[in-house]
Order: sequence, then C-alpha cells, then structure tokens
Amino acid sequence: MLSTLLLTTFVITDSDARPEFAAQEDKDCIFCHIDPAGGGPRNEVGQVFEDNYFEFPEDFDAEAIMAEVETVAKRLTTAIDIRTAYIKTNDVDHSDRARANCSSCHSAIDSFYMMQGELTLNAQASEKVRMTLSNNMGSTLNMFATIDAVPGHLYVKVGQFRIPFGIKQKDHNILVRQGYDIGSNKRDVGVEVGGSAGKVFYNAAIFNGGRATRSDLNQHKAWTSTIGSSIGPVRGGVSYLIDKPRDERNMVAGAFLTAVHNGLSIEAEVNIGNSLADDESVLGDLGVSSLGYYTGARYRLTPKLILSGRYEVFDPDRDRDGDEQKRLSASARYTVADNATLELYYWGNIANEDRAPDTKDRQLLGVDQVILMSHFWF
Repeated sequence: MLSTLLLTTFVITDSDARPEFAAQEDKDCIFCHIDPAGGGPRNEVGQVFEDNYFEFPEDFDAEAIMAEVETVAKRLTTAIDIRTAYIKTNDVDHSDRARANCSSCHSAIDSFYMMQGELTLNAQASEKVRMTLSNNMGSTLNMFATIDAVPGHLYVKVGQFRIPFGIKQKDHNILVRQGYDIGSNKRDVGVEVGGSAGKVFYNAAIFNGGRATRSDLNQHKAWTSTIGSSIGPVRGGVSYLIDKPRDERNMVAGAFLTAVHNGLSIEAEVNIGNSLADDESVLGDLGVSSLGYYTGARYRLTPKLILSGRYEVFDPDRDRDGDEQKRLSASARYTVADNATLELYYWGNIANEDRAPDTKDRQLLGVDQVILMSHFWF
C-alpha cells in the first residue's frame, strides 16, 4: 500500500511548521518537511506525525519509510490550503468605504475574508534536487529549486522564497514582522544556503531586497544570516539582516528562543533596527532606531485542542512619542475532522495614550477584533 502511494501523485498538508516540534523530537526540519529549511508541505514521515496529532506512534519506523521513499526516482506531491475568516470589530466604521483586510488591524466593518487559497506543487526531480511552486489566489509565492549538497547538513535554494529570519512563523500578522517587512507572507528572489552540524543550525541568503516592490531597486542587494543551537528541548539563535532599498541601509538584528515540555511550548524574539545613509559607516552609529519583540505560549490541552497566546510590541521610531503599537492576542484551535480545523482568535489592540490626536491608525486607538477562522487542507 505504501509503495503504491509513493509511486503516484498524492497529497500532503501544509499546516503550521513549528520549531518546537523539531525540539520536541530532537530532529532537523527536513525530518518532517520536504523543504530542508522547514515549513510548507510535510514529507511522508511528517504526514504520519501530523495525522497522529503531532506525535509518532510507538511502533513507528521512520527509517523504514524513508528508505522506501528513496527508491522512487521522481514524484509529485500536491497540497491545497483554504482559510476563510469572519472578522468582527468592536468599532464599526462605514466611512471612506472602510473594509476588513487580512492584517485585521485596520478592519472597520464586520466581514468575511478569504485569508488563503493556496495550491502547492513539489517535484522530486532527482535524488538531490527538488522543485517547489505555490500560488495563492493568483499570486506566486514560492518558486524555487533546492539542492541537497550534503544531505542533512547543507542545502542550496535558488529562486523566490520566504526570507529566513528568526523563528519561522506561519502568522504574518505579528507586529514586529509587519514593521520590518519580513512577515511570513513576504517573498524575495535570491539564493539561500543552510543546514546543520550536530546541534548547530545555520542559514544565509542574498536576495534583491526592496520587498515592497516587484522591481529590483536594490542594486547592492540584501542579505541575512542566522545561527543557532539546540540543547534538548530548547532552541535559540541570532539573526541579522541588512537591506539597501535606495539611498540608505536598513539593518535588523534579532535574538530568539523556543522551548517545549509536555505539550507546553514557549517562544520569544526581540528585534532591533537602525537606518544609515549611504555615506555613514555601519560601525559609526550603533544606535537603535526601532525596537520590537513578542513572546508567546501554546498548550496542547487535548490531542485535538490547542490554546495559545501572544504579547507583541513594536516601536518603529524610538525618538517619536505616540507611535508604539501593542497587542495581546489569544486563540483556540480545534480539529473538527480530518483535514479541517476551526480557530477562534481574540486580538486586543492596546490603546496608546501618547498617540497624536490626528493619528488614524486603529491599532493605536485600541480597536479589538474577534476572528473565527476555518482551515481546510488536502
């Protein structure tokens, strides 16, 4: 039965890729994912892990499955993800044709919203080469080839991919990620290398930069790098990114930590940023012009029910009063059936009392939202 499945086109889910799972099982991301950097569709081992509510059966033999998979020269896997949300805000405003949007922070009406409609294709071209293509509601997201230069230790990715930085997150609405334009919905074109050696993991990438535009306005390119280590159930590391969109250089440095124990996982990340003109030295000004951080926890109450919460802060300009954004969020996710979940979110956008009177940012006003999201995959 397994051979038949592997030799034909089959489906793999693209559910959340969480670093605490890697820490929990003491494995690299590629143990459960097609992409060695983690995230995206799971491989055959990862599929069993998810189907068993993120635990391996006691008699599970991963090595035997992967050995059989390696006998298949070429294969195609597909995944479909659909997420629909109903966003309800506590402050409805029908002026200026206000509408809900995917970040929800500017939602001004109660509305249904299509969060995701993604089709992903992964092709195993040869023993060491894989290709990935994903399209979300008409827009190309990932389009890259991955070469396992040294299987399990070094990979090379070429094409359009998510910018590797800090904790790999599925949620693109995290304030600090939005503020630095490195959310999980951001893609750029370039080359990434990464892998692991023992308990150390690492990656580095060079890409076009200037992610707010499709055209390449960054002639000097951008680059980022991450290095970290795993010690039992604890994973931590540091990341650094430098981008040169036009006549300045934007730098972001981050430190992160995740840990897991008996169904409880915690995560924390702090990012600092600075901008320099072209004629300024990187070492000449080590000040911090922006600051953001978040901390969160997830608890698996039952095999089907996960509770989570997060506290976020982002200050885009530390020299300016009244622009700091804060949010406290909570969520519950329940697996209602195979390949289907319901998620209930509460976003408490904490009002900033120091904001300027003419500020229109609804986050600074402290507008709360409740979001009911359905997720189906195939």
